[in-house]
Amino acid sequence: MRESHKQTGIKYAQFSLVGGSNALVDLGVLNALLLISPTRSPEMLVVYNVVALVLTNANSYLWNTLWTFRHQARHDARQVGLFTLQGILNVAVGGLLIWLLAHAIVAYTDLSPLAGGNLAKVVSMVAASTMSFVLLRFFVFRKAEP
Repeated sequence: MRESHKQTGIKYAQFSLVGGSNALVDLGVLNALLLISPTRSPEMLVVYNVVALVLTNANSYLWNTLWTFRHQARHDARQVGLFTLQGILNVAVGGLLIWLLAHAIVAYTDLSPLAGGNLAKVVSMVAASTMSFVLLRFFVFRKAEP
């Protein structure tokens, strides 16, 4: 196996463990908000999702700079700016997907707000997390040019 493929595999495994931590934060915040104030409104679900994703991206930054990409983490303005842009894109894609899915769930099912919100969240989380890995691995934390 080529070294770059092996390194990408290792990074993806580490990123997946960080992703587990992110999922706990993401779903924990979303479920706390749904338990405090249940809603079937796709717009409110997007608001809850934004709150959850802001906290999740903070968690992601800490774990990825301290562990997954620690050798490429520079904490300079460019890298922090790219991470922030990646986070904004992650929130936008996740928000759009959860909004679309929530509309479909509200229109076509009788699921409770908790079940419907979590179903929409899991699908949007998988898509947004995959996109984030690609952006973090190949743009934000790519190896510095010698």
